[in-house]
Amino acid sequence: MYDKTMFKKIFLPLIFSVLLFSCDIEKPNIIIIIADDMSPLEDALTPRIDEIASKGVKFTNAYSQYANCAPSRQSFLSGLSPFRGLRQGRIDDYLKRNDHVSMPMFFKLNNYKTLSLGKVYHDAKQDKDAWDFFYDIPTEKNNYQNWESYASQKNKEIKNIDLRPAVENVVLPMSSYNDYNIAKKAINFLKQLGSDPFFMTIGFRKPHLPFAAPREFWEIYDKMEFEKSEFNNATTYGDSIVYMWSELASYKPFSNSYKSKNYRNKKILNEEALELKKGYYSCVSFIDHLIGMIVDETKSLALDNNTIIVITSDHGFQLGEQQIWGKHTNYKTSTNIPLIIYDPRIKNKINISDGFVELLDLFPTIVDLAGLNNKGKMDGKSIIPLINDPLGEGFSSSFSMYQSFQKDVNVKDLKAYALHNKKYTYIEWWDTVSNTIVNQELYDIETGLESVNIASDPSSKEIMKNLSKKIKIKNQSLL
Repeated sequence: MYDKTMFKKIFLPLIFSVLLFSCDIEKPNIIIIIADDMSPLEDALTPRIDEIASKGVKFTNAYSQYANCAPSRQSFLSGLSPFRGLRQGRIDDYLKRNDHVSMPMFFKLNNYKTLSLGKVYHDAKQDKDAWDFFYDIPTEKNNYQNWESYASQKNKEIKNIDLRPAVENVVLPMSSYNDYNIAKKAINFLKQLGSDPFFMTIGFRKPHLPFAAPREFWEIYDKMEFEKSEFNNATTYGDSIVYMWSELASYKPFSNSYKSKNYRNKKILNEEALELKKGYYSCVSFIDHLIGMIVDETKSLALDNNTIIVITSDHGFQLGEQQIWGKHTNYKTSTNIPLIIYDPRIKNKINISDGFVELLDLFPTIVDLAGLNNKGKMDGKSIIPLINDPLGEGFSSSFSMYQSFQKDVNVKDLKAYALHNKKYTYIEWWDTVSNTIVNQELYDIETGLESVNIASDPSSKEIMKNLSKKIKIKNQSLL
């Protein structure tokens, strides 16, 4: 019988003693900031994020492994790909391997103070031994709006998930928003940490639905015009083999019931779409402000010369593109993420890289930047070469996946694998019971987003064969 306690006391120190690295060089501090559902919007007003990007490296072709919160976070924080068959599981499911530890545990074993603030995993307690301290806004069971940092004048009245508005623009103090309080908590910890190196993760729940942000961030977009054409005849699902359940399905006025199937036919009016998009952008700018607060504190405490800052998201979010509102797809808008890595010790003349990287690359990269050595299993690869030379030869593609267990589709156990490169998005859907491909999608993204599936075009046959082979090689490498 597996004795978890005995493993921690005896075997972990033995296995990972080789990881410990000691030198006279001062270890860098590490701050990883994870937003929820944030796409790399080029037209969003994010002056503080832009400032950090101008000093570090911004990766324009960074991709999440899985466009869903739990498997994405568990994957890159454990360093294990969901291609291994690990789906939407708890972090402790990922860490049952005796030869592996999570990213925070690795740094803890290397004498870092480890702190989890906000939504890092879905539940930081799942990896509780890795953290010296973790903090999140207290939530009540079944009080879902609190889990999503829901700020409402009716907060105390709303107890049913189906009664929440998707967009909310009310006059409330900034302290009413949970993400603000997470940022303040992070600042307070920075003041107390002392001289020991620290590994801090800060998880913001915005811009995740519902789109609620302080009024001042709404007002900066009052004069911005969002394109209406992309919302014409938009519904809550796209043309994929799986009709993705919409994030909007559980928010008013788009559905009275999350369980109802009527949301599949719900039309989204241009006026509604524009309000949703404005709300989302407002939340992004709100997060930008909070990031600025934290960065300013590192400067005031003279930590800025030795603190690595990473800004990213668990996945993107579709705002009407492909007629989809939400994530849960393998399309670029769902899987492409912001990724900025700033190490003050590295002076970059070029600050943008279009090399293809993945969230899985974050673990080995941060280890390298810290001057440490991880002998455990790592599915990602260090992107130090691209940090040192953003225009250098990078990686040519990224991979993602999605698994569906919807009860109202013909094939209930579907798994999709996707390959992204500069020319194509290729997706193949597998029936996991019969182990056969049941659908293929191929999009030429040089002509725009994934709007026209060219998989049935005879000229695409050889292209799909080659891309499918790469996915097969990827899967085999993780067996």
